[in-house]
Amino acid sequence: MKQKIYLIKNLAPWMIDELLAFSNYVKFSVVFLRKPDEFYKDDIKKLQNNGIEIIIQPVSYANLLSKFRIIIPFFLKNLLRFKPGYNSVIGVKSMFWFLMLDLTKFSSKSSIHAQFTTQAALIAFLIKKYYDDLPEYYFTFHAYDIYFDNKWFSLLVTKSKIAFSISQYNINYVIKKYKNFDINKIKLSRLGVFRPKNIQNQKVKKNGVFTLGLLSWFVEKKGIKYLLEAMKLISEENNVRLILAGDGPLTEDIIDYINANDLRESVEYIGRVKGRKKEEFFNSLDVFVLPAISLSNDQDGIPVVLMEAISYGLPLISTCVSGIPEICKNDYNGFLIPERNVNALIDSFYKLMEDQAIKCRFSKNSLELSMIYDIELNSKKKLKDLFWL
Repeated sequence: MKQKIYLIKNLAPWMIDELLAFSNYVKFSVVFLRKPDEFYKDDIKKLQNNGIEIIIQPVSYANLLSKFRIIIPFFLKNLLRFKPGYNSVIGVKSMFWFLMLDLTKFSSKSSIHAQFTTQAALIAFLIKKYYDDLPEYYFTFHAYDIYFDNKWFSLLVTKSKIAFSISQYNINYVIKKYKNFDINKIKLSRLGVFRPKNIQNQKVKKNGVFTLGLLSWFVEKKGIKYLLEAMKLISEENNVRLILAGDGPLTEDIIDYINANDLRESVEYIGRVKGRKKEEFFNSLDVFVLPAISLSNDQDGIPVVLMEAISYGLPLISTCVSGIPEICKNDYNGFLIPERNVNALIDSFYKLMEDQAIKCRFSKNSLELSMIYDIELNSKKKLKDLFWL
């Protein structure tokens, strides 16, 4: 019988949703290379209650000689990929984790799904080698793992069973950028969210306050600085409000900007949200804004938070970065604006504030589009592609 394993380096909220959706259809094991954040404790408990085996940092120094018999030829054969830089970091960390890994948690009958074309996928590749190429592995690529010059990408695709892409944009991107891999192994597999029930098209709010919202991991590529600059310019408008939810490396900088520019009346930071608090956050909004930007070696894929926003019938304001136009369709369910353009952000706010007919049309279309990002349907299809179901 096939041994189904979901291999994770760093856990993320959208990953938890996929795991929970998978657990409704099939039993499998989750192997965490790193200990998950306490934030996910309740979700991991739900997985265990659904009969999913949770394995956290399985370490064993047994069979080191056999492991080195894999590592040494791997290193020599891929020596050019170990030139100084991020590719070398991926390779070295993967070898280090592989040497520490308790390989009794895997077998020749393992079917491994890994997230991202970095350490997790490369460890799956090494496990396959350890067990005489008998296990099969799959992986999903997203954003940062393909937008930098990933020297491991072609190798990992070629040796995989299937490499899943979260967007059509990414498929086109890797076919154009990377060489010497089997294109037929690339398959579109959209992510998704648990769509809330009984959501209806938005109605005009009675309190007259136009509420914008952003939920994300606070990093540069989310373009939050431009959203805050826009709020600074319209801060005297007492009927416009922004709610920021999330966390990340830029959290302190964002809070400092709010305080330094006296934006506390118009911008509210509420921190990380989940469960009921996340529902309340989305239900409080008129529009969801994500002014994502492209960096030299990174950009968003299709942010799952946009999938969440449209499942609540929210109009979107975002940018033409990577696969975002697949979910924010200009003048259909939102506005796509140029990157780093504060004036375009402000103009889009006012268009939706002043024309309720457009806002309601966008809301209706968001709900229709959200059916493509139903995690139950997408996960069931992915499980069949994995041959886990």
